[in-house]
Amino acid sequence: MKRMLATVMITAGLMLGGTSLAAAQEEGFFHSPVFVAQPGIVHSFSEGAPTEFNARFVTAIPLGIERTTLVGIIQWTPFADNGTGGKANSPAFVYGPVVNVLNQKYWSFDVDYTHKFLVEGDFYLKLGSMMNAKSNWNGLSAYAMLAYVVSGLPSGVESRDRMVLLSGLSLPLAPWKK
Repeated sequence: MKRMLATVMITAGLMLGGTSLAAAQEEGFFHSPVFVAQPGIVHSFSEGAPTEFNARFVTAIPLGIERTTLVGIIQWTPFADNGTGGKANSPAFVYGPVVNVLNQKYWSFDVDYTHKFLVEGDFYLKLGSMMNAKSNWNGLSAYAMLAYVVSGLPSGVESRDRMVLLSGLSLPLAPWKK
């Protein structure tokens, strides 16, 4: 519980601290950040691995490089069992660049890399655009992300155990537009 509280506090600090810096540099390299909640599920391709609820919060800072965004993600599986009667819900902090490969009216596809050398393909179905939603609800999306961990896992982990599928909703939190 203390770790989760600390994670939320760090996320809030990053959000508040990053907003003023990025907003001041809107025309520069860093643009205004966007904050998104992405509740969903995570499914490992490991044999016998359960599908778990995934609490995920994203800070995305668009960069002056076309189609590129820097992200910081905090995620955890609050209800995951560690197999010994306890919970395996330690939060993970992930950061790295995201490159938009295809961006259409109703869907988009991104590729991203993280500090742990994880390669991920992200597909977004733009529900808000499909509904002609106003304000930030226009950014409402359903997502499916296929991730492959290249490094950072213990030795002996088989290839299929390095792959996970994340899916859920992408809910815009801030900045809120009128």
